[in-house]
Amino acid sequence: MKAERLTVISETGEKLGEFSKFEAINIAEDKGLDILQITFDKEPCVAKIIDYGKYKFDQKKKASLAKKNQKRLEQKEIKMRPNIGKGDIEVKLNKIKGFLDKKANVKVTVMFRGRELGNTSFGKTLLDSIIKETEDIASILVEPKFENRAYSMMLAPKKTK
Repeated sequence: MKAERLTVISETGEKLGEFSKFEAINIAEDKGLDILQITFDKEPCVAKIIDYGKYKFDQKKKASLAKKNQKRLEQKEIKMRPNIGKGDIEVKLNKIKGFLDKKANVKVTVMFRGRELGNTSFGKTLLDSIIKETEDIASILVEPKFENRAYSMMLAPKKTK
């Protein structure tokens, strides 16, 4: 503790008054507890008498509870090539719809190699058709764009009310 004067609060929450740092430490030790400085910005600082082991345990428990209740968004990726067949497109489309039903974001990528790079417009057309097919259950998170020899976009499940 850096402050010389402390406003001390008991373990039950009642205000005990203003004490010097050493008096506050002695009060806490007499009760078999610890003293924790709560504020640091203005004099006299506020300090509370607590059981530090119990305090640490409660903080850890709160952190684990917050982590447990945290909602994790899953992200899936579907990759395709420009020379994909109609039946394969249907299979991939069903997969995308399945992921969206399970509330996962879906990244759809059309990859190009070699001579395929000469006609990349098919990739954009394919992604546009996927957008049209999934517009009732998905919203576009990232618009289709071409980078690193691939067209890609991100779809997110629509929020239901």
